[in-house]
Amino acid sequence: MLATAVMAGLGFFFWLFSARLFTSEDIGLAAALISVMSMVSALALVGFDTATVRFLAHEDRKSESMNTGIMVIALASLVLAVSFVAFVDLISPKLAFVRADIFTASAFVAFSIMASINMFTDAIFLAHRETRYTFFIDTLFSLVKVVLPFFFIPWGAFGIFTAAAVSQALGFFMSIAVLVTKFDYRPQLTIHRDIVQRVWRYSAGNYVADVLNFLPLAALPIIITNRLGAEQAAYYYIVMMIIGLLYVIPASTMRSLFAEGSNDEQSIPAHVRGSLKTTAMLLLPAMFVLFVGGELILRLFGAEYSTAGINFLYVMTLVSIFVTAFALFGSLFRLTHNIRALIIRNVAYALGTIVLVYTLLPYGLIGVGMAYAGGNLIGSVVGYFLFHSDARRSHPELAERFTVRHLIGAIRGMINEHALWPLYTALESKLAYARARKAPGARPATLLCYPEVPRTYHTLYKLAHRLGWKMTNNPRAKADLYMHFEDITEREEPALLKKMREKHHVINAKCHDISKTRVNDVFESVFGYELSVDPRTYEGECVRKSDTNAVHDGKIIRCPVEPEEGYVYQKLINTTCDGGRVTDLRLPIFNDSIPFILKRYKNSTDLFDITIGAEFAETKDVLTDDERSKVLTFCRRMGLDYGEMDALRDCDDGRLYIVDVNNTPAGPIGPLYQDEAGLDRWYTELCDALQREFLR
Repeated sequence: MLATAVMAGLGFFFWLFSARLFTSEDIGLAAALISVMSMVSALALVGFDTATVRFLAHEDRKSESMNTGIMVIALASLVLAVSFVAFVDLISPKLAFVRADIFTASAFVAFSIMASINMFTDAIFLAHRETRYTFFIDTLFSLVKVVLPFFFIPWGAFGIFTAAAVSQALGFFMSIAVLVTKFDYRPQLTIHRDIVQRVWRYSAGNYVADVLNFLPLAALPIIITNRLGAEQAAYYYIVMMIIGLLYVIPASTMRSLFAEGSNDEQSIPAHVRGSLKTTAMLLLPAMFVLFVGGELILRLFGAEYSTAGINFLYVMTLVSIFVTAFALFGSLFRLTHNIRALIIRNVAYALGTIVLVYTLLPYGLIGVGMAYAGGNLIGSVVGYFLFHSDARRSHPELAERFTVRHLIGAIRGMINEHALWPLYTALESKLAYARARKAPGARPATLLCYPEVPRTYHTLYKLAHRLGWKMTNNPRAKADLYMHFEDITEREEPALLKKMREKHHVINAKCHDISKTRVNDVFESVFGYELSVDPRTYEGECVRKSDTNAVHDGKIIRCPVEPEEGYVYQKLINTTCDGGRVTDLRLPIFNDSIPFILKRYKNSTDLFDITIGAEFAETKDVLTDDERSKVLTFCRRMGLDYGEMDALRDCDDGRLYIVDVNNTPAGPIGPLYQDEAGLDRWYTELCDALQREFLR
């Protein structure tokens, strides 16, 4: 992903410089020719990239496998590139300059072959789990690419193409050199038939689907050049170069969904939610940036690019929503091994896009954008019905979870949570702050949080605003309360806080480590029974979770297994005892006060993240006197004056287990937003406890 980001960023400057050095017609012709080279490179892979990632790590004949892949790809690229040169008058007459002389034609063919092999070597590095080489090589040849347009100005459109192609050739030579020196690769001009047969059987379906997925975007610059002219192709290509940075977000997260779901099929629903959440967190702000600053970005390339391309940019920004849905069903098809449906969906997308492009071309680039939106929508709708048709038989639990109603609800939830809700929270909190400051008998206070000030999602942000308290992280400010507030798992006490503690009580000053390892150790020493297990000797199921706080990556695994670095292993606690619901307990702590306990309910298929219900309980009704005493002792040893804890009650033996500690809690939890009385109680009791325990 970092390599892709660097290439995209430096590619931006490559086209920015080119737009200033060449005419828009040259840009359009070069963009179309580069698209042809990209299409040749993608088609020439013939599935060897997918098969290499799948099989190379277990291959005894690694050099033979790599040689076979390189030779097959080189031959396929040769045939495709020569065919394009031979039939260029039929395919795209405006690109006929590519065969103006033997040098130009030969250069196009040679560059296409090297670009194809360069794409294949990325798969080799990925198969070896050594993608750092991909990053180094892509960074180096992209840096060279940025300056090359200055050397090829007299060559016009072919000069821009040459600048891009020479950098690809440099990447090819560097990749081969790394393979030889670091991976014991022995180059030979050989093809092993048994390897070809095995690759073809494995990857034919995926290859066809990938080609269909790639085809419309590769063909559009040629279609636009032929029908609208080279200048319109230039405007199209520059916009698509910018929008490509946006589309990489759903593409990357849905590839992650495929990888994680392949590892654990039971967790597919949770991973879908995680992928949609990550997409929303990244995509919505990026869309906002393009809507607000898109015209300024295009103006960097020239006034004509801004005038001709801005509306097209707006349309393609909105299309990212359809692209996300399209990518989601692609990952679901691969996870359910439904390659036939994947191909049908991609046929619908490719045909729909190309037919709509020819239909809407009279409307210019806006028509192209609407066609691309229509193609993705058609592919998504076809994908939805194909997925449900198959999943009702093979994966009924997935079919039930991914209906239109569920997906629309998820999308609305993501927009609310990551776009509208932070804004609403900030405005609502500011209004509450103003009311509190004007209330009769108000006692405004200043809370100094160092080194960080709470953000909108933190509980303390909402409580302070409702109390009319000012918040600052200026260590020189005069304050009524002092708190060490830093939203990380392990932290060191800043020198300024040490000085503050000489004169003031600093809340959570001694709470330096809330890792799961620390929680386990303190819990076991206070309560006298074990929470952690040794996965190498433990028999049965346990919970593996990240040692880092707030990762929400808990997973049930079967032991014995070898422990993984960065994870802790805990007992699997049976919490299905409250009316058949999976229940955990949220305990807020203010010094020695636990104002209430929140019972939280979850689905049995998602124990570690999404809460589906909650209700209040009195502390005395949930904890015995002995347990309450031990909980407070636990907090003192953790150094926790303010925060929240997650606890579990074992339905088998009745024991209480504290499994998580947070000294910068966020809240309230989702279900309380649908319970007006519960939400009011949450605010009231926490505000009372905050004032009572700390503002004396």
